Amino acid sequence: MTGRAVAARTPRTMPRRRRGVNARRGRRDRVDKASFISRGDSRPMSPLDDPVSPSSGHGASLPAAGPDLQRALLESRQRWRDFASLAADLLFETDAEGRLTFLAPEAPLGWLAAALLGRPGRDLLAAPEPDPFARRAAAGTLRAWFRRPDGGSACLHLALAPLADAAGRFAGLRGAGRDVTQEMAESAAQAAALRRAEVLQHLVSRVRREVLAPRMLTATLDSLRTALGCDGAAVLAWGEAGLTAPHREGADPSPFLATLGGRPGPRAPAFRSGPGGEALALIPRAQAAPAPGGEPPQALLAWRGAGRPGFDADDRHLLVAMADMLFVVLGNQALQQRLEQQARTDALTGLLNRGAFLDDLARRLGRQALDPARAGKALGALIFLDLDNLKPINDRMGHEAGDAALVAIAGLLREMTRPIDLAARLGGDEFALWLEDMDAERAAARAAALCAAAAGLANRPGRRAPPLTVSIGCAIRRPGAVEAPESLIARADAAMYDAKRGGRNRWALATEPEIPALPRRLAS
Repeated sequence: MTGRAVAARTPRTMPRRRRGVNARRGRRDRVDKASFISRGDSRPMSPLDDPVSPSSGHGASLPAAGPDLQRALLESRQRWRDFASLAADLLFETDAEGRLTFLAPEAPLGWLAAALLGRPGRDLLAAPEPDPFARRAAAGTLRAWFRRPDGGSACLHLALAPLADAAGRFAGLRGAGRDVTQEMAESAAQAAALRRAEVLQHLVSRVRREVLAPRMLTATLDSLRTALGCDGAAVLAWGEAGLTAPHREGADPSPFLATLGGRPGPRAPAFRSGPGGEALALIPRAQAAPAPGGEPPQALLAWRGAGRPGFDADDRHLLVAMADMLFVVLGNQALQQRLEQQARTDALTGLLNRGAFLDDLARRLGRQALDPARAGKALGALIFLDLDNLKPINDRMGHEAGDAALVAIAGLLREMTRPIDLAARLGGDEFALWLEDMDAERAAARAAALCAAAAGLANRPGRRAPPLTVSIGCAIRRPGAVEAPESLIARADAAMYDAKRGGRNRWALATEPEIPALPRRLAS
């Protein structure tokens, strides 16, 4: 009985089990078909498509299903849509002719997706090449420039995958793109900054190898011209004489001076064209207006010849940076010149000091001794001058009056000497002159004129002060003789004391000492 019951039940239960399997298989078939519904073709529907809204690019709708299954499908598709939107700035599909059949997000690169569907994808390109929509193979490292509706452009890094129909023929492309415009701009800026740093490092390295400021300036201008491929570079200065180019490397800047000289020094970098179509760059020094007693306005001028490219943004950054270095070198040169002047000149009178006078005199005597044409006939006179009444002037009128007397005598010496002569304040109230190529007769006449001029100075310190007179000793360098500067000064100093003992306000000629004659090999 038990066996009959099992057998009886078996025919009734088996069909039910098969019907349950078929029912479940039917539901799975309906779910799978939902992924392949598109706009009248057999292409699978993208997970990015809105399964409810017909305006999503694929007009798909969910099949009749339970609420749990419908909710699961919606959540799954929304999840994939979010993932794709986060990972890419442009998602697209094309047909075999390259027309856009799907776009996401709704406004890719600022365009309205609905307005682009059906149009060729190449219409979005900013340049004809490279054309990702003409590809027929997968690509993962392609970059292309796309247009924006505002006239700008964007560089997209694209990944492409070809689509095939049931017969295996090419049916279109799927692609995803990420906007890398900002990354490229940052990379270009970093590369430009690295290039500028390398050039500046090379410039600094070359300038540091030089010790003297003039050589530093030459190295700076030459490095700038080489680094930027300029025809020439120059330092311009706006002074009382107009616009000049005191320092330059390369071509002559004279053709541009007439164009730039009518205006004062620029206050900001200027880039313009020259009279012949040259590309000019004018970079001013930080302080364009001259300070009282300071240097005139200066600027760096760099130029490229006609027909050559102008200065782009990278060149301009480099020019400004190198101009800063140049102006530092110019400042160092001016400082060295001031220090050299202070080391060589007397602060009160502006004449040479004792050390500079002896150095210059020794250099001149040495050149004469080594010059065969002048060694046997070179002449010269050393005049040693001392104020007679400086101490009484200081005691009665004060040291300011004494300083005024010293300055007055220094001015007199400048007026009565030639450019080839040397004038110095040796210290205190003692002065010295070296009169080049002067014999005893003319030296005596010059000494007498100095005594008369000093006695007749109109700017005496005051009526109560003693008269401002001088006593002079004169030593003549004998032709063919070898004599050190110190020996000449000593002889002239001794002659000056002879003049003082003779009553002051007069001059005396030194006697010639026993000096060995010039060696024949130097005199010949």
